[in-house]
Amino acid sequence: MFKQATVEDVSNSRITKRHGHVAVVTRYYPRYLKKTLHDEYIGELAPTKALLEEFKAKEDETRDHDKAFDDVAYEEKFTLSQEGLEQLKRLAEIASTKTVYLVCHCKIGQRCHREVLMVIAEALYGAKIGKLHFSWKTIRDRLPDRITR
Repeated sequence: MFKQATVEDVSNSRITKRHGHVAVVTRYYPRYLKKTLHDEYIGELAPTKALLEEFKAKEDETRDHDKAFDDVAYEEKFTLSQEGLEQLKRLAEIASTKTVYLVCHCKIGQRCHREVLMVIAEALYGAKIGKLHFSWKTIRDRLPDRITR
C-alpha cells in the first residue's frame, strides 16, 4: 500500500524504514535529510523543474499552497517521464507486499504530487493506496495516456 509522509516526518523519525519502504520523491534532494533515514531518492517522480518553479513562484506570491497549486493548473501540467513511470511501477510492486511511503516537503493534507503519484499508481498498476485528501478528477481524467512527457 502507498502512504504519504513528509521530509520532516522522516527527519524526525516519525516515519522510519521499520514502518515500510521510504522513497523520497522531491525534485531536489533535501539537504538536511540523512541518507540513512530512507530507502531511496527518486527525482524522476517529482514535478518537472519548470512546473516546480512556476508553482513555487505562485506560492510565494499568494502565500497559499493549495491556491498556488490550482492557479498554476498543476494537475493539468504534471507529467512523468517513461523512467518515472517505470520507477512508479517498481514501487507499486513493492507496495503489493509492504507499505511504501512517498515523501515530499508538502504537509499532509496539502495538495501535493505525492497524492497524484498514488492516483496514477492505483489507476495504472492496481496499487492499493492510503487516504487521499482530494478527489484528483483532472489527473484521473488524463489517465492512462496523457500523463507522459
